Amino acid sequence: TAWAGTRFGPIPTAIAAAAVAAVALAVLVAGPPVGLVYVMLVLAGVGTHGTQCLIIAAVASHYPAHLRGTALGWALGVGRIGAVAAPQVGGLLLAAGLGVNSNFLAFAGAAAAAAILLGAIGAKIKTANTQSKNTTSVGVSNV
Repeated sequence: TAWAGTRFGPIPTAIAAAAVAAVALAVLVAGPPVGLVYVMLVLAGVGTHGTQCLIIAAVASHYPAHLRGTALGWALGVGRIGAVAAPQVGGLLLAAGLGVNSNFLAFAGAAAAAAILLGAIGAKIKTANTQSKNTTSVGVSNV
């Protein structure tokens, strides 16, 4: 994901990584053959870990220097909340008798939500950059 983040940008790559994680976790519900289970687990791991690393890169590259430390702290803090809450949610789902597949579906849903939210953030950044360029070009032509 680091190579792709450098080549395509951290946000588009994070969207793809989160989507890959969501699909891989959802495939596990179908009870695939053991070989495919291993492949899906690797993709889910790369997708989830890669998404978090790419979010850190996106925050570091999109926030101004005076806000960067706070923004990184918030991004990492929210990620840690998920790391603490996920096992609790998984345990509650199992305790409710919903089975292991409910865990895969819940975490696939969380990864899909991450991809959607990252897409919204990416669109907002792109719009802000476009408006900033238009404002700058208008200012330059008036000088």
